[in-house]
Amino acid sequence: MTQQEIVAEFRQKNICGKIIDLSPVTEKALPEIVRLRNTPKMIYYFNQAGEITLESQLEWYKKYLQRKDDLYWTICTKDGKIIGTNRLYDITPEKCEQGSLMVNENFSMTAPYAAEAIMLSLDFAFEVLGVNSIINDNRHDNKNMNSITRRFGFTFLREIEIRGVAYKYYELYKQNYKKSAVEEIIQLWLER
Repeated sequence: MTQQEIVAEFRQKNICGKIIDLSPVTEKALPEIVRLRNTPKMIYYFNQAGEITLESQLEWYKKYLQRKDDLYWTICTKDGKIIGTNRLYDITPEKCEQGSLMVNENFSMTAPYAAEAIMLSLDFAFEVLGVNSIINDNRHDNKNMNSITRRFGFTFLREIEIRGVAYKYYELYKQNYKKSAVEEIIQLWLER
């Protein structure tokens, strides 16, 4: 199966974790995505010029559906509540980019949701898509995301500028991928 066929297939399939599922974004999820993206914290970390509208998100979504190198998921609790998003994009046989990660701030500190969402997407990229490396960039002052990124084994390459703001640009090679600490955290959380 080619990468494009895998991408097409997984736009219809959930990726199930222990505490969350990555569910393909549907038009029905767009109002909740807009609500989450328009919180002050997300506007800041995504470096948005201001609030996005449902119309602009729908326009973006229609273009997304035309791309063959992009997977966008909602992060859902096991009871189906949308609490965030995650994405792999610019997928090539060699590499892809991981991003668009957000977790509702009312949930973000209650369980390792972001860590498992990242782990599921990295597992998918390496094991299913077969890429050799993954790119990630985080706003320079997002201490939590920069820490999580390094824990997974990403190597800092350089600072880049996106719309006038400094971001830390990382790359993770398959052989440097570290997930055991995150798996342990998730297991401990499940056992409490």
